[in-house]
Amino acid sequence: MTYIKYSFILHLNTENVSKGVIGMRKVLVLLISLSLLYVPLFANGEKEATAPSTTSVSGTTTWPKQSINIVVAFSAGGASDYNTRAIAKYLTTELGQPVVVTNVGGSGGTIAANQVKQAKNDGYTILCTQISMNIAQAIGMVDYGFKAFEPACVFSASADEVLTIRADSPWKNFDDMIADTKANPGKYKLTANTGASTQWVAVALQNAGAKFNTVSSGGSGERLQLLLGGHVDVIPMPYNMVKDYVDKGVFRIVATDSPKRPSRLPDVPTLLEKGVNCGYYYYNTFFFPKGTDQAIVNKFAAACQKIIETNADYRKEVDGFMQEPVYLNPTDTTKYWQNELDSLTAIKDQLAGK
Repeated sequence: MTYIKYSFILHLNTENVSKGVIGMRKVLVLLISLSLLYVPLFANGEKEATAPSTTSVSGTTTWPKQSINIVVAFSAGGASDYNTRAIAKYLTTELGQPVVVTNVGGSGGTIAANQVKQAKNDGYTILCTQISMNIAQAIGMVDYGFKAFEPACVFSASADEVLTIRADSPWKNFDDMIADTKANPGKYKLTANTGASTQWVAVALQNAGAKFNTVSSGGSGERLQLLLGGHVDVIPMPYNMVKDYVDKGVFRIVATDSPKRPSRLPDVPTLLEKGVNCGYYYYNTFFFPKGTDQAIVNKFAAACQKIIETNADYRKEVDGFMQEPVYLNPTDTTKYWQNELDSLTAIKDQLAGK
């Protein structure tokens, strides 16, 4: 399998940067430089052959003996949800027991996180969440974080996120949108999920001078319906969830909150280019309750790795999400989450809107 060397980059200025395929041209732009992680082919399509991020199954366990419940921290239909469901059906085969997906949305994923944190550590309750849990801890929304769990694995990288408007909007581009909000403060509605990554988008736009009326929303599935119904004016959304609407002339994209322009959207500017201090990717991650037997964690992670790296049907499904297969073992997952938390904590006042 092909792997890349990936450095999580959190940009804190407006410099527009790009990095080419490793081996052809190497560019590292680090304003907060984090330790390098070795991950599978990532969403930007760049790659370099390196040692795989494998999971060693040490110890013995007869787990599982009953059905497993994966609690997704966001509503049905969103990126975390469909990525979880994509792999769950194959986990049922790999583990020999039913793997059920439950959605517990609300409060930027913290309701589900708290529920799983308090669950029995017997291996039958698992949390799926992403950057939102680190944001919630960084801004003091909760008094715990990923260390209150046993990290199993990063199992997917969501598609690039884009700021999306209706095609019948009077705005032709990002600059038109911002200018209109300044001329009509509070008139236009932008969605944000409190404590989640979209809160960062809303706060950063406000700090850059935009005058939106920011309204609380759930996950990406709920945001999509709000824009379709004309109840809001702007939503941050994974590109794969709005592409069909864009192609049909229902929606228009004005910017992306990815740190660099996506290869699929070379003409879409980043928020960073536009002077908005926000740029991120996020990884969907599985966590067990604290104290779960490490042999169980490793067995589950190894099953995920096998599916991600070898299951052709799964890989085809992920390709349909406009994503690349991604896997990080428990050790590398822990490193990634700590690096991300450190970076978010450094800008916690900005995230909190101070």
